[in-house]
Amino acid sequence: DAKPVQTGAKFILEEGVLTVVSVDGYRMAVRRESLSGQEEATFIVPGRTLQEASKLLSAESDETAELYLAKKHIIFHINGYSLISRLLEGEFLDYKAAIPAGSATTVTVSVRAFLNSVERSSLMINDRLRSCIRLSFTEEGIGVSCSTALGKVSDAVPASLTGSNVEMAFNNRYLLDALKACDCDQVKLAINGSLSPMKILPMEGDSFLFLVVPVRFKAD
Repeated sequence: DAKPVQTGAKFILEEGVLTVVSVDGYRMAVRRESLSGQEEATFIVPGRTLQEASKLLSAESDETAELYLAKKHIIFHINGYSLISRLLEGEFLDYKAAIPAGSATTVTVSVRAFLNSVERSSLMINDRLRSCIRLSFTEEGIGVSCSTALGKVSDAVPASLTGSNVEMAFNNRYLLDALKACDCDQVKLAINGSLSPMKILPMEGDSFLFLVVPVRFKAD
């Protein structure tokens, strides 16, 4: 709220690639898509505008969405509807500087298996009983656990690890949001220590990146 410009999503169009970036202080999402043409532009669309635009988009429709950009406004033409919005002005987060370089641990895991495990563990969490999801990355796989007054859950997910073992904790909703948005079968988790943000990446290319900040926890 202190920086309204950060409540929007930054669109960067350059060299035939559209990059969209959004942040909320605890996580970041980056999406890239190749486009025809070599136009260059940078603008920030309010998050509420994009929520309304997403409601008009249909995964089953083959229609093309059109965007018209002015100095302070943007118009979306989607499935016969026109959505007009002001653009946000100000200095957006330097997202490239926020992405950790390199990784001490790399984990390859099935998106569906990991998502199901986090969802099972999240059954112990509600608005009254808040807790984090603890992840233990080892050569045996990923250990997923959670403990609240409702009970305890301990689960295991097969995974391939390269590098050092590490234990981390996360807000369950942040993990679920990122995994549900991955449109692939497997992802890479790039980790640089228990307190460094975890990167969720595709197996090949750079079509998306999710950055999730971990939660501090007391060791047993």
